[in-house]
Amino acid sequence: MAHLASNALPESSVKLSVIVPTLNEEAVIAQTLCRAVEALAPHELIVADGCSADDTAQLARPYAIVLALSMTRGAALNHAAATATGDVLLFLHADTMVPMGAAAAIACALQDVDVIGGAFRLRFDHPGRLAALLARHVNFRSSLSNTFFGDQALFVRREVFARAGGFKDWSVMEDVEILERLRRHGRLALLDEAVVTSARRHRRNGWVKTIGTVWVMTLLHSLGVPGHALKRWYRPER
Repeated sequence: MAHLASNALPESSVKLSVIVPTLNEEAVIAQTLCRAVEALAPHELIVADGCSADDTAQLARPYAIVLALSMTRGAALNHAAATATGDVLLFLHADTMVPMGAAAAIACALQDVDVIGGAFRLRFDHPGRLAALLARHVNFRSSLSNTFFGDQALFVRREVFARAGGFKDWSVMEDVEILERLRRHGRLALLDEAVVTSARRHRRNGWVKTIGTVWVMTLLHSLGVPGHALKRWYRPER
């Protein structure tokens, strides 16, 4: 597909490359990719698999190109992005479901030449009151500070991602760190549509502990602690 001369991308011209980092995600990957195909087809799907010991790669292959990459999550995402053919990169967690109409919403946002990318609002796949409260907090924070986490499905124009230098060679906080560098090239939009992400870590480790850990990690990152140092305290989901 030929690239347009300006940053404006009419809906019919947008081609998404959806990049999903995985590590031992056999429990969720097929459902996530099936939904991505349903919501985003005929766009490109790439799974950046961290050499999973389970059946993640086999379950992903009917839906996506699978790359076996033994490296940090940031480096794996960069490698997958370098192979992508789309105009826009969408970084999707293995346990996050995109909404129907996601491609049209992204294309609509990118018709504004000042918008270089963005993310979705968040919901959890848990019916509890605490989950709803946390999602509202995340969405309010995103609206107020224009800051997103990886489970909000960051999307960005491919050429802007390349000019910004891609992700840091980290497996923690690489999704937050890149935002400031992306903003130097334009505006990031928060879409009205919401992705639905798994609350499995919260259920497994406890809501209070998980929320507290994320807040501490975010604070440490804001104080200049690099992602490779933070990994010793926080084991990321791919």
